[in-house]
Amino acid sequence: MDYGERRAIAAIRQLPAGSFTYEVRHDPVPGVCDEGIPIRATVTIDPDAGLITVDARDNPDCVPGGLNLSEACATAACRIGVFYNIDSSMPHNHGSAGRIVPLLRDGCVVGRPQHPIGTSCATSNCMERLANAVQCCFAQIGKPYGMAEGGGNFSAALGVVSGIDNRPSEPVAYITQLMMALSGGPGLEGYDGWLTYESTAGNGVMVSDSIEVDEAMYPILFEERRIVTDSMGAGEFCGAPATGGSYRSLSGDITIYYCGDGGTFPAKGVLGGGPGFTCGSWKRHPDGRLERLPDFHMEKFTEAQAVVYRSCAGGGYGDPLMRDPHRVAADVNRRWLSDARAEEVFGVALKPAANRIDWDVDAEKTRALRAARRPH
Repeated sequence: MDYGERRAIAAIRQLPAGSFTYEVRHDPVPGVCDEGIPIRATVTIDPDAGLITVDARDNPDCVPGGLNLSEACATAACRIGVFYNIDSSMPHNHGSAGRIVPLLRDGCVVGRPQHPIGTSCATSNCMERLANAVQCCFAQIGKPYGMAEGGGNFSAALGVVSGIDNRPSEPVAYITQLMMALSGGPGLEGYDGWLTYESTAGNGVMVSDSIEVDEAMYPILFEERRIVTDSMGAGEFCGAPATGGSYRSLSGDITIYYCGDGGTFPAKGVLGGGPGFTCGSWKRHPDGRLERLPDFHMEKFTEAQAVVYRSCAGGGYGDPLMRDPHRVAADVNRRWLSDARAEEVFGVALKPAANRIDWDVDAEKTRALRAARRPH
């Protein structure tokens, strides 16, 4: 514990002094927060004291639903956002955590609730938004500090599914949570976001489900899972793209619950970076028609209907015109990015590679494109 504290003090002393504020917003949830929930954090760095204070008191009162944070989750969110921005090799224990002081308020949606206020989504949703606000405060310092916003959590890709498998001689009830598409991570100095980021609370801890294992265990057919082209938050370092796909029941009706966030307010970029795609959930009817579903919802599907989903993409970090053109070409070659968007957003012109399948950078045209777009 003492070692963790010493390491945290040393890391904080490498940062510039100052106070930095950033605001995010949770999506609207009808009857709970019709306009969404604005969430603000102010990070104050005191290098001399080796201390960081995170003030989350300037936020709305508790809402009539489960989106309120418990004190433990609010405390964790404040510290998570800081830990992402200081030396990752230090122990994350009580010693290092003690150098990050959250300031919380009684009766606040991201503070200290009192019974009978609901906190059923305390480990996700507003917790993730608060951690995002904290991590993005560091971007206010300027490069190379900070990071963009990571994707919200979650669509029907991570839905809790239940039903009756009528295929065996004795019908079997089942329930599970799918992990078919994790939200995209944020860009930060030197790195693009992770596809398996999942959220600020998960940050790569979780991995996507094996389709084969899920299909072997449950009466569900997964029709598709793919990277959504052009969905990433553009930047010198890009947010991870969204993942999209669809699945359906092979045995009777299936009910899906999900508490999504990120369908209205996407993960924003910082320092000139762009936002990532929003998430979404749809019902595909037998005639192919897609019906957009609410982002925080419960829905029943028949065997003839399919669940269509898209996870959130991460926000970009820095000016897209500063991105290494060869990284842009690599994104196009893996089909994460279209050649048209490579030119439109990143100012990178491409030409067919020798194998006539991939693309190479057209260096001369790229220089001309970027020179024309930069202010003189």
